[in-house]
Amino acid sequence: MTEVEGTPSMKRRLAEMGIRTGSHVRVLYRTTGGGRVVSVGGARVALDSGLAAAIGIEHRDD
Repeated sequence: MTEVEGTPSMKRRLAEMGIRTGSHVRVLYRTTGGGRVVSVGGARVALDSGLAAAIGIEHRDD
């Protein structure tokens, strides 16, 4: 589960990508610059470090 924080424009941008509070997000790759490639709703999304920092992810052990 996720929690989205940040400015209204950051929240809007993440929502456009399908990342909202309560959505299920899985981190697939971490970049050296702090960015992430995540899976959400069957899609892969690349996030820069600023957008990635706006997402709080609850870790689960599967």
